Amino acid sequence: MNIQLAGEDGYNKILDHLKALEPAFVILRGVREVTLPPDLLTWLDENEVVLGTVEFRGRETTQKLLEEKDLNWIRLHRVFDKEVGTLTPVEKEARYERAVRERNIGLIEYRLPLNTELSTHVNVLNSIRNGLAGSGYRLGPIDEARGAGTDLESPLWLTLALIVSISVLALRGLWPDRESFYLLVFWTFVSAAIGFIGLKLYPTLARQVAALGLAVIAPVIGYRSVREYGFSFTDDRSPVSPFLDLIWLSGLSTFAGLVISSLLLDQSFVLKLHQFRGVKVSLFFPLILILLFALYRDRIRISEIELDFKKGFIGAALLGLFLFLLLRSGNFTFLRSGDLEEAIRRWLENALYARPRFKEFVIGHPALIGWFYLAGRYVKKFQFCKLALLLVGFMGQISIINTFAHVHTPVIISLIRTGNGLAGGLILGAIFLAVILGGEYVWNLRKG
Repeated sequence: MNIQLAGEDGYNKILDHLKALEPAFVILRGVREVTLPPDLLTWLDENEVVLGTVEFRGRETTQKLLEEKDLNWIRLHRVFDKEVGTLTPVEKEARYERAVRERNIGLIEYRLPLNTELSTHVNVLNSIRNGLAGSGYRLGPIDEARGAGTDLESPLWLTLALIVSISVLALRGLWPDRESFYLLVFWTFVSAAIGFIGLKLYPTLARQVAALGLAVIAPVIGYRSVREYGFSFTDDRSPVSPFLDLIWLSGLSTFAGLVISSLLLDQSFVLKLHQFRGVKVSLFFPLILILLFALYRDRIRISEIELDFKKGFIGAALLGLFLFLLLRSGNFTFLRSGDLEEAIRRWLENALYARPRFKEFVIGHPALIGWFYLAGRYVKKFQFCKLALLLVGFMGQISIINTFAHVHTPVIISLIRTGNGLAGGLILGAIFLAVILGGEYVWNLRKG
């Protein structure tokens, strides 16, 4: 029902219609400013109706209802109008299976194009049912659908403990020179008090702020940790040291992502009625902090970088890459992927259970392996290359953390996706390292 088009008489007709049908599932479409009539609220509450939110559609009306009434809701996957009749049976099956497996969809809507034989639809529907059965998805009552009738939420004490730990970690990671025990105790009590009040008064906002804080500081902590404890920076380093450093640093990023997922473990986040709002900030701001640490706390100095046209061009290209990935993040963007990229995506989705992210296994991980190699062996040489590889490389680590911020995706899918990305990154990183070794050999010949 489209309640934004209904006046008072329309509401009464809608309510009479609902009473006659006695539906168990209702999708409300509306706008933010709409005021829901009390009679409709009362009817929905008394009849224990399951509300539906259409994936990638406005959900403000459902949010308003849930603020006033204790109702269940699920997410529905619907093919866009322009796609009806354009998808092949194979594409339909893959699409529905991916939606259910990766995005906590409780109900799928199969839309019948009028120019196709009914027998064809029956065969496709049977194939879809068989494919979804492997993911635990089946036909049944709407109140038993995925999400309906459940109330997921991390315990208050656990969420508060995570918030305090993040706060202390931020103090130690971003202000490492302070060793005062009293300052640490004071900071712990302050963060505990603020966290408790926030979780009581504004629980959704408090979880969001804590998750965003960890998403921002975790890459910086990872950078400082690998600089201090990385195998690539020891005297007994070996050719495999960059690969080992990438593995354990990715493990650290995965752990940070799991903590973020625990902070956002709430029914509204799992079913995406609310979602993590700091995606673009968490993608870009950590790189600025890492850049500052690299310039002012480590061995990289701006004065030691000899700028020329070539380096200026590379720097501009890197900035363009950062902006491109920033604009491409999220479900909706005016920067659409090309046909070749879409073909590669479909191949990866069919070949692997969960498709790895390009910014991890194609860009970030190989660049980080290159940075480990150069930064561990050269103190004053290749400063510009090291800085560029560092920033590009940590884009992969930030992407890992961001993967787990999508709480509507099951954790096991995020773990498999991260593992696939790491495996692909190690392979491409080995190829990239071979290129660096060849370039290093040529550079030494020219200098020698």
